[in-house]
Amino acid sequence: MRPIFASEKIAITHLEIPAGLEVKPHSHAGDGVLILIEGSVKLISEEVAAMKPGDVTYVPANTVVGLESEEDSRAVILSVPSRYNTVEEFRDILRALLRQNGDN
Repeated sequence: MRPIFASEKIAITHLEIPAGLEVKPHSHAGDGVLILIEGSVKLISEEVAAMKPGDVTYVPANTVVGLESEEDSRAVILSVPSRYNTVEEFRDILRALLRQNGDN
């Protein structure tokens, strides 16, 4: 996960999604747009949506969705509103999470 841009209104994140990754269903308070650049993933909600490169999926706020990847994939996520004011703040939070997860 690499922050590209963040302001009070929008955050843009680049994702490297490894083969075999399964993200449990969860929701976010803001809207999201997932743009698949490379590979293929399945978004799992009330229905399963298979995505291929160039596909764009809108995920409304508070929608429960999971993700599965059978091959290495890359995507960009647009989050509205952003939970961060700057890219630096976003990076600092990610670093703290990585340190915390490394301790477990």
